[in-house]
Amino acid sequence: MEHSDPRVEDSIPAEPLDGTDAEQAAEIVIEAATRNAMSAAQLGRLLVDAGRSVNDEDELLTLLQRVASIAQEAIQGADCTGITIDLGGLTYTAVHTDERTLRIDSEQYHAGEGPCLHASRTRTVVQLDSEEAMAAWPRFATAARDEAIHSFLAAPLFTDDLTLGSFNLYGRAFHAFDDLDAEVLDLLTKAVSRAIGDFARYKSARDTAESIQRVLQSRAPIEQAKGVLMAMHGIDSDAAFDVLRKQSQQTNVPVRVLAVQFLEQVAGSNGNGQHEN
Repeated sequence: MEHSDPRVEDSIPAEPLDGTDAEQAAEIVIEAATRNAMSAAQLGRLLVDAGRSVNDEDELLTLLQRVASIAQEAIQGADCTGITIDLGGLTYTAVHTDERTLRIDSEQYHAGEGPCLHASRTRTVVQLDSEEAMAAWPRFATAARDEAIHSFLAAPLFTDDLTLGSFNLYGRAFHAFDDLDAEVLDLLTKAVSRAIGDFARYKSARDTAESIQRVLQSRAPIEQAKGVLMAMHGIDSDAAFDVLRKQSQQTNVPVRVLAVQFLEQVAGSNGNGQHEN
């Protein structure tokens, strides 16, 4: 599906984790939430690899991609996961797990209200089902029902000085999320928020939002090309990027330009009758 809403069209997919990595990460997060076995700061250091700070937009987006996949694995009721950037007068989706996430986010942005926007703008965790959502945000809730989404869980991403956006989970089942799920997501978002503190410390809200958006616009075709290569050759995300990187080195053409050219070639091939089943 093609998106006409610019607020979702540059979003990049959550980072695929192999089964073992995903399960281990999810177990650590759940253990930390249920037993207070780890502080948000300790979890943040774990998620960004041995305490390395997030120093630029690429590292921030890589972290968000990874944590979106961990959240989806750790919280069983989550069928769709997305991360919304909401600051400096700009609102858009940065990371998503599937096309349904983008459609629901787009409806929320058009309505100007909904769980992820409420979580971001009030710095509170939002946990509710479709009936409650219908009472609070009827336009958005109706659109979500059309996508067979009946449960919502959202938590804010923020530092002391800056609200970045929110972490959003959508569930197809009624009552898909419970208080433990809210605690798990709250811990994840606090961990990520600590990790991004240094990144945003010396930027204005508008500069932060615009700089992330620029990198998204650059990375989106690369992520799309990686996805096509993974499907075509049965390889993982790292191997797919290696294909693009090696060709870039051999041809002295930037990876982003190669990705755009590759996607155009694939689209042209499909348009000439070589449609995928």
